[in-house]
Amino acid sequence: MILQILMQKLKPTQLKGNFEKRNFFEGWFHKIYSAEHQTSFVIIYGYSTGHSDDKFGFIQLLIPHKSIEIFYFPKNEISFNAKLHIMQMGSNILSTKYLKINLKNICINLNLSDNQPISTYKNSMGYSYFIPTLPCYHSVLNKSHLVSGKINFFDNNYLVKNALGYMEKNWGTSFPENYFWLHAIDSNNPSISLLFSQAEIKWLGKSFIKHLGHLRLNGEELDLKTLSHFEVTYDLWKEDNPKIILKSKQIKLEIGFDASKKYMFKGPINGKLSRDILHHSDTQIELKIYQNSETKIYKLIGNFEMIGNLKLEF
Repeated sequence: MILQILMQKLKPTQLKGNFEKRNFFEGWFHKIYSAEHQTSFVIIYGYSTGHSDDKFGFIQLLIPHKSIEIFYFPKNEISFNAKLHIMQMGSNILSTKYLKINLKNICINLNLSDNQPISTYKNSMGYSYFIPTLPCYHSVLNKSHLVSGKINFFDNNYLVKNALGYMEKNWGTSFPENYFWLHAIDSNNPSISLLFSQAEIKWLGKSFIKHLGHLRLNGEELDLKTLSHFEVTYDLWKEDNPKIILKSKQIKLEIGFDASKKYMFKGPINGKLSRDILHHSDTQIELKIYQNSETKIYKLIGNFEMIGNLKLEF
């Protein structure tokens, strides 16, 4: 009972709005994949207290065939409603149910429906949420949802209807120095998706490796952090057939990567949005699942980041 009360208080998906906390950031990642347009849209927004008040809030936009657009907002133009999970920057309203962005030559109006949140308070990191002052925390707000509306970006106009969406958030002081992150979906089946991330966490003078993620297949879900004897092999440097292998006592996943588009986002260091983050979008992924003497193959499309020294012994 006490544990349940504590988890309710900690609630990883909660909008925190710690505007006065020094060197702190809170950011949201929205990914939208349109099968009709065969491309992804990414909307990242949040605030970083390490910046001056005139660059306190931010919105980053990835629109197909365009370079990343970043917009900053002064602190006095930012407000939030934690209960409804709404953040407002100027005239822009961002939430878990709708996104309304109006900037110079940019107009985005999107509605999110059929949300699929993680029902447990353990969310993606489990009991790690109880560890104080970690440099970065992560949670999934929607494993899957449907997105409909309009995206007008300079001279490009997109109408999306029931596109596949995914939403997560991070908060803390800095992204991990070394990490790998991947999210992929089956563009024809919203019940199939893969999330995997592994990072070197530095805390109180020590470092350790943690991973998180889930595999969703037709109504069944496997929490990757619960797997025993878990091993990861990174072969992403091979020119021919780059891949990573996730192996445990229960299951083996082989994830092969093909061509992708590359973009440069900004990520947090000590509460400042000042680190270059190379983001791979619309990557063709072949997922092979080996379990119970059977092999299943899925064709997915996804986004991933591999930052820092991935050759350390994970």
